[in-house]
Amino acid sequence: MRSCFIEIRGNVLLWLKNFFTGKTHQTRVDSSLSDLADLSSGIIQGSGIGPVMFLSYNNELIALLETCGIVVKAFADDVKIYVRIVNDVNRQLQHAIDSLVRWAEEWQLTVSVDKCCVLNIGHLVLLPELMIQNKVLPNVNSVRDLGINVTNYLSPSDHVCDMSVVILQITTQNAETTYTTSPDQTDGMKLEV
Repeated sequence: MRSCFIEIRGNVLLWLKNFFTGKTHQTRVDSSLSDLADLSSGIIQGSGIGPVMFLSYNNELIALLETCGIVVKAFADDVKIYVRIVNDVNRQLQHAIDSLVRWAEEWQLTVSVDKCCVLNIGHLVLLPELMIQNKVLPNVNSVRDLGINVTNYLSPSDHVCDMSVVILQITTQNAETTYTTSPDQTDGMKLEV
């Protein structure tokens, strides 16, 4: 735990170290229990302090990436990095990506490379060749981010279209319900969409 980064010292630091070390895990399926397994990392689900500690953990990454001169946005374990392009910024973004990878390796985390991509927003089309772990990141025209489709022109059309299809599917499934006109009548009327 990097307590100096968030300036936790003394008894609070000792309490946190005790809280996060020496933990075990066991899984129950019906009446069967798995063997106990030692937990070497992670945050205890359902604890009040867990989310706060995760944020402090993530804040180190955000501060590190901001030193690269880029903007960082994070939601839980999802991180976006971006920069306004006025010229070739491959080196700046690549430096930030390399810093992220080093940080993840140091903390024994993996970067989901298959979920990473480059989205160029706006009329100026630059297709930088950025890499993570020797894999070139694909340049895309749209990406699904936290449930929303984001396009290179920030048009809501793709998202609205996708959501319309989902809503139609849900209403079609729910609309196949039988209604009767009176308690005596056994033949129902079927509503179809």
